[in-house]
Amino acid sequence: MAQADIARPVAVQERPRSERGQSDLFVAWALIATHTMQHVYSRGFLVLLPFMMESLGIGYIAAGVMEAVRRISSGVASMGGGVITDRVQHLRGPILAGSIGLMGFGYLLIGVFPNYYVIIISLGFAAAAGSIWHPPALGILSQRFPERRGFYISLHRSAGNVGETIAPAVFGLLLGIIAWQAILWGVFPLAFGVAVFIMVYLRSIGGAKRVAVQGGDRTLGEQLSDIGRLFRYKSFIALLFVGGVRGIADGAVLLFLPIYLRRELEMDAWAIGLYVSLLTAIAIFTGPVFGRLSDSWGRGRVIFMIMACSTVIVSLMIVYNDGLALAGLVALAGVFMFSVNSLTQAGSMDMAEGLHLEGSMIGLLWGVNAMFGAMSPIVIGVLTEIYGLSVFFLYGAIFYAIGTLASLLLPGVLTRSGPAVGAK
Repeated sequence: MAQADIARPVAVQERPRSERGQSDLFVAWALIATHTMQHVYSRGFLVLLPFMMESLGIGYIAAGVMEAVRRISSGVASMGGGVITDRVQHLRGPILAGSIGLMGFGYLLIGVFPNYYVIIISLGFAAAAGSIWHPPALGILSQRFPERRGFYISLHRSAGNVGETIAPAVFGLLLGIIAWQAILWGVFPLAFGVAVFIMVYLRSIGGAKRVAVQGGDRTLGEQLSDIGRLFRYKSFIALLFVGGVRGIADGAVLLFLPIYLRRELEMDAWAIGLYVSLLTAIAIFTGPVFGRLSDSWGRGRVIFMIMACSTVIVSLMIVYNDGLALAGLVALAGVFMFSVNSLTQAGSMDMAEGLHLEGSMIGLLWGVNAMFGAMSPIVIGVLTEIYGLSVFFLYGAIFYAIGTLASLLLPGVLTRSGPAVGAK
């Protein structure tokens, strides 16, 4: 088994072109492009949330419950889906299509039945369906491009950033013309079209059953045992902890920033959409840069740098929380905010190299993030009711700082380490 060292990714012999086939790049770019749709919903929904709160007459705690349901459903589905995906790799194409299609259907139900309790159930369903995307998609990229794992996983994340940049701006503009329910109706055909594309062009992406699952005779117990052995490594536990704490901090900023802009700064929908888009616009380009750096410098070093920068930027938001200063800090925060997740994913698959646990690793990371952050939105909701909305800036900064300190435990941060094996 590969050593659990995320600072120096495992050296992998690149497959000859004849073995890799001519379809690797098509598969990669198809997966990366369709990932954009998955994040149209996740970030666009946050722009709709303040207006949903006004329409439904709900407060901060109720909004926190909605986000908690999204997180829990997503985490549980990811963990289970990751384990299952590794056992049925030949079905990864239909799984990806079903993920996008069912996620879109869940959000469609929210638009059709705008009742708080129906929304809670539909959110849980949509989040669970959408979270199934990542284990098969990132597992495929990891298997096909092991020598450039950080780069391709970061490209996949950047495609999500494209959706997260376009959707908030468009949703914000549309809210000035139509109701938030109508926006969810209109987006569903796009999700359905993406699902059809995947079924037509990527249906057999996992290969034939007899060759897709290496070590396919492994029992479920043996598979879980292989996962359990990774917990012997302190660096693996540190990686999960950093990812979980980062998720708490990111979630605080993402959930309450649109609400803060609406209620404290009294911004219109288009302005809120613009601010939320700023969080991801620059990250479209910087994410792959950080991914490539992690392939060369080591995951731990880059994760520490990103966490430290995030801590400083969100701390500044505590003081500079309006006007152009806030807009600039929001854009700067986005440069770093969405990069750590890709690097922890790449790092987990470095550690599990050769065990054919790519889907399980992604599911485990999402599940841990859910366990860490499940109650966080409710906690922030309570704190905002007591201390005011701006408290979420302080809350996020504290958890970014905790994550920065924890990232010192990752290999290669405090210890001398050369570039990744195979780096040019």
